[in-house]
Parts: sequence; structure tokens; C-alpha cells
Amino acid sequence: MKKLILANLKMYQNTKIDVSNYLNDLNKEKDKFIAFPPIIYLDRFIQNGYICGIQNISIHKEGPHTGETSALSIKDMGAKYILIGHSEIRQSNNETDDLINIKIKNALNHDLIPILCIGENLEAYNQNQTKEILKTQIINALKDIDKEIIISYEPVWAIGTGKTPTNEEITDIVNYIKSLFNYKIKVLYGGSVSEENIEKLNQITNIDGFLIGKAATNPNSLKKIIEVAHT
Repeated sequence: MKKLILANLKMYQNTKIDVSNYLNDLNKEKDKFIAFPPIIYLDRFIQNGYICGIQNISIHKEGPHTGETSALSIKDMGAKYILIGHSEIRQSNNETDDLINIKIKNALNHDLIPILCIGENLEAYNQNQTKEILKTQIINALKDIDKEIIISYEPVWAIGTGKTPTNEEITDIVNYIKSLFNYKIKVLYGGSVSEENIEKLNQITNIDGFLIGKAATNPNSLKKIIEVAHT
């Protein structure tokens, strides 16, 4: 089964040359994954025919909010998806589940598809509190929301570390997440997904795709991941 491939490019592309090389290298694969470029280059990706999302969104609809981007602006530019609740933003911006809830509502009000990122830190993992943490994040983030979204399970301790849970652990967690919903929901896995471990991770039958970070910034690595995940 072909899985969703989301490429979170974070802030790794910092020049027009970087972007041009990336677009050229992945031109044949552009309809096989969803790109989340730095917002300054979003229009370049969209103009070149890439399916795009954005890495964050403001809690505000409009107004005097320097440096922020509204859901309406993102929709108007042609993006279709929004990452919400990524652990890096939770940590660096002290983002709470209540703020995430507002962002999801803003996205849905503009017919954008939110990807809600959830995950436990190493301490919670070691104390077997993963399910409790994830349930709390989901309940709070989706308060008063009845529209379908996408969930990305990203254990915080796995992001950028090269470490991943076992396939059995991921299978169990994904089944648990899906059991919390009364409709069929897509659940992705993220956290140190790479060309080295994609074949193993792709053996997990209940996940619907992958959210890829740094590995997605390397076109050759992303091509390998797409090739395996789409078999």
C-alpha cells in the first residue's frame, strides 16, 4: 500500500540555490510526497507543482501580530496542509495543547488539513506513560473539534537522535491512537525516519505514512524512502 510521505524541511534550505537544486532533483517525485518548506520558499514549491503544507500557523486570524502567518494567507498561497504541535515548536515556543486547539480550528475553518503531532519525552517513555500522555494531548488538542484530521506520532526522544521505538511498540501505539476515535483516522509515524531504517519501518502494517525530518532534505534519501514506502 502506498503511504503518505510528508517532508518537513524545517530551516535547512536557506538560499535560492538550495531550493532550486532541491526542486530540480525531486521533480519526477513531486507528486509522490507532501513538502513542508520554509514559508519564504512556499510559493516556489507551489509554482513548480509540488503539493505543499506549512510548518506552523498563527493562533490569530489577522491583526498586529508581527512575524506570524494566518491560515487565510496559507490557503491563499495554495498550501493544503499544516503541521501543528510539532515538538520543536512546543518546546521553543512553549506551545500548549490549548494553543494547538486554536490553531487546528483556524486551519479547519479555512479547509486546510491539520497534521497534529503528538509524542512523549524520554522520561515518560521510560515510565511507561506514553499512552496516558498521548491521550491527554489528543483530547486537549481536539476539544470541540469533530472534523477529521491526521495524527503524526513522533516520540520526542526519537526526533533527530537516530533512535526509534521497535516495530512492535509503534504498532501498539498506533492501534491505541486509532482506538480513541470513532472514525477511521490516518496515523503517521515520525522520528528519525531514514533510508537506513525505512524498510524495517515500512513493515508496520497499521501506519498510514511517515513524517520525515532531516532525511527529507537529502533528495537521494527521500527518493529511497518514497520508493520503499510506495511498494
